Amino acid sequence: MENNLRRKLENGGHVFGTFAELGGANSVEALGNTGLDFVVIDNEHNPAEAESAADMIRACEKSGMTPLCRVREISRPAILKLLDVGAGGIIVPCIETIDQVRRVVEYAKYAPIGKRGFCGTRKDGWGTAYPATMGFEDQMAYWNRETLLIPQCETVGCLESIEEITAIEGVDGIMIGPFDLSISMGIPGQFDDPVFKAAIDRILRACKAAGKYAMVFTPTTANVKAYYEQGFDIICYNLDAAVLIDAYRRIVAEVSEA
Repeated sequence: MENNLRRKLENGGHVFGTFAELGGANSVEALGNTGLDFVVIDNEHNPAEAESAADMIRACEKSGMTPLCRVREISRPAILKLLDVGAGGIIVPCIETIDQVRRVVEYAKYAPIGKRGFCGTRKDGWGTAYPATMGFEDQMAYWNRETLLIPQCETVGCLESIEEITAIEGVDGIMIGPFDLSISMGIPGQFDDPVFKAAIDRILRACKAAGKYAMVFTPTTANVKAYYEQGFDIICYNLDAAVLIDAYRRIVAEVSEA
């Protein structure tokens, strides 16, 4: 499946999506009817594993919405299984060091960039569908290009090495986790603190200097326009579960008043 998120980015578009925390193909398929560009299927904070992720990825493909997956840990199986079931991109949480990023590239990208294991899987019709019809090296180049690899900057260790991390071949972008980053910096939730704002600016500058995409999470719509104007390419808005709760609370309040 062509990565529609990447195409939109390449054409200079702003990309908008959300976290799929409810789980289940039906909820993801419903999100596909909203106009969202992507969902993040979360293997870190959600009980979902690769098997259930595959069903949610199918639901994304039905609508053309790009399925990104956040892995549970930095390990070859955690990354490889999600890519093989068809993830359009991998988000890797809790990065602390440059060496961790190099390992992630090794697991997620085919040679000559990395050492991803090659096998016909669901992503290419088990070796029977495009791009499996290409030559061997062309297939590896295709997946290296189409599959996004996005380390998450949410620790001081990652922040302190952000220029080196963004320069690594195989890294396609950086996602900022503002809550954990602020906690790691010793200023939990103080997003208006000048030190925190300087950290955000530093990450964004590093992405732009390296020609990589900049992604950020926000739980409020009030920040979206400002983030795009600041230069972010991808915004991940809130969690589907939180949006559902908020919507029904408002409905219940309206009904109660009536």
